[in-house]
Amino acid sequence: MTSYRMLDLFSGLGGASEAFIQDSNWEVQRIENNPMLNGVTGTTEKCVFQLRDELIEMTSKGFEPTREIDVIWASPPCLEFSLAYSAPQSIALRENKPYDPDLEPLRATLEIIRILKPRYWVIENVRGASRWFKPIIGDVKKVVNHSIFMWGKFPDFANPVIEKKSVDEGSSRSPLRANKRALIPYPISSALKEAIENQRSILEWV
Repeated sequence: MTSYRMLDLFSGLGGASEAFIQDSNWEVQRIENNPMLNGVTGTTEKCVFQLRDELIEMTSKGFEPTREIDVIWASPPCLEFSLAYSAPQSIALRENKPYDPDLEPLRATLEIIRILKPRYWVIENVRGASRWFKPIIGDVKKVVNHSIFMWGKFPDFANPVIEKKSVDEGSSRSPLRANKRALIPYPISSALKEAIENQRSILEWV
């Protein structure tokens, strides 16, 4: 049976890789540094910077991936890029102050992608990240539901229908509130998985 592999970085509650992990044909590893989320299936509690450094060290010793990774998904923290009224970027713009968001999570992700050489990769964030990401990874490739912006190298897919349902985000003091708000809807995970599997099937017959 064909086995595919996925690496989900900044995985949070695992929405981006949920369709993949439910399919026995896929091996999924979720990387998340929040210890409150290490109970999410398939999650390894690790900082993405730590993973990058480990891979760099292994590469310096001649490491080469022994098995291909089909897709890497990464959703770096979006607070610094949000255009919500109370977000840091919006506050700085209103106060006419210089703003310099932390782009190191993005750069660490790109280094991991460079080393592991996945067939496909996706970096997801909010609309406000566009101006900061563009000089580094170019224009956004796909926008879903007017709020999920995707950069990278991946087969296109029709935007899925996402039902608007109220999500219990908990109180404003809930430590997982941001993770619940950032959860990637299942239809996006499913649509991406189907597109990748179809594309792989085509390539394997060429």
